[in-house]
Amino acid sequence: MKFGIVKKMVLGITLVSLTTYGTSALFIFVLKDFIASGMSDWLYISIILGLGVFWTGFLGWLAANWFIKPLLKLTEAVNEAAKGNLQVTLPVHHSKDEMSTLSVSFNTMVDNLKQMIAEVSNNVNFTNQNAASLSGAITQAAHQVETIASTIDDIAQGVDQQEKSTLSTFTSVEQITRAAEDVSDKANSALQLAHDMVGAIQESGEVVHSLVNGLLGLTQANQQTIDLVQELDRNAVEIGNISLVVGEIADQTHLLALNASIESARAGEHGAGFAVVAGEIRKLAEQSSSAVSSINELIQQIQKHVAHVVSNITNQVQMVDQESSKGEQVKQALSRITAATNETTESVDRIAEVVSDQVRQIENTLEETREIAKIVKVISEGAKRVALSTQEQTAVMQEIASSSEVLKEHADSLNGKVKVFRL
Repeated sequence: MKFGIVKKMVLGITLVSLTTYGTSALFIFVLKDFIASGMSDWLYISIILGLGVFWTGFLGWLAANWFIKPLLKLTEAVNEAAKGNLQVTLPVHHSKDEMSTLSVSFNTMVDNLKQMIAEVSNNVNFTNQNAASLSGAITQAAHQVETIASTIDDIAQGVDQQEKSTLSTFTSVEQITRAAEDVSDKANSALQLAHDMVGAIQESGEVVHSLVNGLLGLTQANQQTIDLVQELDRNAVEIGNISLVVGEIADQTHLLALNASIESARAGEHGAGFAVVAGEIRKLAEQSSSAVSSINELIQQIQKHVAHVVSNITNQVQMVDQESSKGEQVKQALSRITAATNETTESVDRIAEVVSDQVRQIENTLEETREIAKIVKVISEGAKRVALSTQEQTAVMQEIASSSEVLKEHADSLNGKVKVFRL
């Protein structure tokens, strides 16, 4: 059963009152005649009551000292705890009253405060460690993001360079297209000339029946034929030069396709479509090279035939000059010229067909080059957007690093305040 301070105070006051009042009554009513029979009553009673007041105060002072002693110890312990010394303990009174409860509560409070401060200290240390780790990780991530941004900038520059190269190639292919169209026109002109030459030779064959006029007309026709064949030979040489230019363009297109494949490999997923286009360009370049080889072979055949025709016509002219009377031989020579001219016409016709195919292939290459230019432009814009996003990500990383530094500073400040307490 709990016997509280209030009950103890009431009981103590009652006991002191009984003691003082009982003693005073004893001295007044019983012992007066034995101690001070000759003293007046009012004086004796005043002395006895005064002594009762004195003893009441003295006993109250002893009781107050006994009562306040645990409070002084509690005050001293609270002051030490206020200074940060949590190692203090308050002895627990065995009396089952409020002082005992207060001692137990104080010790419990100190223990809880110790545990709280220890947990706060551990959390502060953990926060410091995590803040340092976070700061280091963010710094490393920011460095990696900067590296990625630098790489993306390099890719963007490479794409810009590739875009310029593609535009240059596009211009070159347009020039090749115009040149191929000119070659086609000249091949058609040469074909028309060959047909005209065949017609002229056939007309010359009809005039052979007249010895004098026929031979003179044949001489003139032969001279014209030589001029036409020489013109055809010059056209063949010019076609050969243009074929060389087309071959060089095909080589350049092949190199462009190789560079495009390399750039598409560097671009990764974004360069998949670009790689397909690069493969098509490489195929067209190979087809162009093959067509150029075919044209060169045909030109060599034409030149052989032209040389053969020139030689035959020259010999025929010499024979006509030397033996103008031999009309039958002139007729046979015209037949040979007609055959050679027909063969030349067929060769020129094949050349015209090859040149037409080459023009179509170059036009297809021109269209695909346009598509490549569009793809390169899209890749360039995407690389620029990625670079901008990377810069924004770097700024976010820097803000997070700054926040982690602020968190670390707050944790250090809190740790300094917690270190005030001695556990």
